[in-house]
Amino acid sequence: MATLKLDLAQYRDMQSFAMFASDLDAATRKQLTRGERQTELLKQPQYTPYRVEDQVASIWAYAQGHLDDIETADVNRFETEWIDYLKRKTSVLTNIAATGKLEDDTVAALKSGMEEFKRQFQAEGKDSLVGNEETEALSDQDIDQEEIKTS
Repeated sequence: MATLKLDLAQYRDMQSFAMFASDLDAATRKQLTRGERQTELLKQPQYTPYRVEDQVASIWAYAQGHLDDIETADVNRFETEWIDYLKRKTSVLTNIAATGKLEDDTVAALKSGMEEFKRQFQAEGKDSLVGNEETEALSDQDIDQEEIKTS
């Protein structure tokens, strides 16, 4: 938890510094984008707090760098679908809730679950192929319509 607070504090400092800087090095840009993702990850809907085990799984994903290649706009959806995936396909959340610990076998299950989940996750950003495919309208000759006649 101390690392999470430290990362967020460093991001806030860097963010205020970056407002006045015109040319940022790669490490600074990486820290800023990572901080943006962390901030998005920590947002929760009003009056619907997340369960502790859900928070642990989400923060673990961030801490392990699994959000680094996710667009900031997709972080909340990624988190929601990640938690839903864990609920449906694994017993990780139940183990965390029961033991109150993040044990080695639970971490191993999280790693394998993340590999599988990231293969199926589709981004919705401008670079996404989902919903952005080039298509052409069908001509009238390409459309075959059936006629139904009643007697």
